[in-house]
Amino acid sequence: MATYAPALRNGFVWDDTALILRDPLIRSWQLIPEGFNHYLFVDATASDFYRPLQRLTYTIEYALFTVRPGFYHFTNIALHAAAAVALLFFSEALLAAFGMDPRKSWWIALIAASIWAIHPVHSAAVVYVSGRADPLAAIFGFAGCYLGLRGLQEKPRRALLFAIGAGFAFLLAAFSKETGLIFPLLMLVLAGLLRKRTAAIQFAVVALFVAAVYLSLRLPAEHDSPPQLGSPTPLSMRPITVARAVAEYTGLILLPINLHMDRSVQRLSVSHGVSAAAWRELQTLRGFSLIGVVVYLAIRRRKRDPVIF
Repeated sequence: MATYAPALRNGFVWDDTALILRDPLIRSWQLIPEGFNHYLFVDATASDFYRPLQRLTYTIEYALFTVRPGFYHFTNIALHAAAAVALLFFSEALLAAFGMDPRKSWWIALIAASIWAIHPVHSAAVVYVSGRADPLAAIFGFAGCYLGLRGLQEKPRRALLFAIGAGFAFLLAAFSKETGLIFPLLMLVLAGLLRKRTAAIQFAVVALFVAAVYLSLRLPAEHDSPPQLGSPTPLSMRPITVARAVAEYTGLILLPINLHMDRSVQRLSVSHGVSAAAWRELQTLRGFSLIGVVVYLAIRRRKRDPVIF
């Protein structure tokens, strides 16, 4: 809260004007169900973003504070702080599940969550009101994973209750942002690594439930798809894009400078010059090298130290 306090002086910028000042669906409580029938932008801005929970938070704020930006920024900061707390609980449960000493796991989880909370790479998601989908998805995703890990330690009946709670949390994460769909898959992988076969089956059912409910609301929702600015990236190029993204974000995590809203790791045109194109190819090589190192260390550590793995 202290780190991001200066954001309370900020106003509305860019997409904030469309999502708060021009969205008619946040103007009344009676329009909340209608908000689940539309994608995020309902004016001239076309998008493929289905995030009804984000719109619901704006509805609550509009009813309480109308269009005073300071309150919206406070909500963003509070949500990010809550996501950091959820990460703390999830991290501690994750380390404990792999057999780490409880006292040591608590301190490691606290340090990790503290670094995550104030890392500058999150600034756009926190100080930009329209970036709220990220902390929302993080809160429910981390909370769902925590409930899932807690359920692994319980008796079958209580474990089922924890799995149901995790499923609802994962569903809320998906309704917050599309990337929230990653969390039930993450929990399924964790159950498999911990060799909890029954739990893995439960989380597979949870993942199918989340996907079914999410798609049943997303697919019929009204929206205008954004225009294609170019041809889609061919499948043969996507591993290269992945490698560049890994290199790009590894660099931002280790040295968070030159932060800005829009980043691209696509192929450069001739107009960018030979040196820029060569730099991009070097980034591709760095990305593949980083992926290779991570995979090698993971395989090497799996039997020696399951916590690090």
